[in-house]
Amino acid sequence: MKSEIMRKALIGSAIRTISEVGIDHATTKLLATNAGLNEVYIYRIFGGKDELFKEAFISIDKSFSDAILSFLPIVYDKSIDIRVRFRKLFEKVWQYALDDKEQCSFFIRYYYSRCYTNAMTEDRKRIYFKIIKIFETAFSHGADAWWLFNHILDVIFSSAVKILREEIPDNKQTEEKIFDLIYSAIQPHLK
Repeated sequence: MKSEIMRKALIGSAIRTISEVGIDHATTKLLATNAGLNEVYIYRIFGGKDELFKEAFISIDKSFSDAILSFLPIVYDKSIDIRVRFRKLFEKVWQYALDDKEQCSFFIRYYYSRCYTNAMTEDRKRIYFKIIKIFETAFSHGADAWWLFNHILDVIFSSAVKILREEIPDNKQTEEKIFDLIYSAIQPHLK
């Protein structure tokens, strides 16, 4: 049980630390200090800091996947125009991304880093499998639901980071522009 507490502390530390200082400055000493542990536990529990970073990324992906699955019932209400349904889904996902600055920042920093590998894509496909299967039912035959879903995530997370850094305003106009960007990419592929 104690190792699970240490594991969670190190994952939380990785998310906070990378969010604050970036991957290149996230030393094992800093990661361990921020978790209130000795550096040796990074190696005992994860085998090294790259594996710790990967596990932190996977934990965020799993949380995000669970959140999206909980929001998906909105899409099934066929009495509402499809654009309105996707807009309601977007609003929930968008707010979820903005609600945790550290997770959002970590996600972007890790995803676009040297640490993210092609092998991670297979892990992500497993994590988002249910969502992709549901998305496939909304898109026309031949549409690449995985690619479209990743495009949506890229736009959401990169835009959310810009808002969190105060590079763009956090208002309804910005939200509408981001939704329009996403919807314009997926709309041609909808059934």
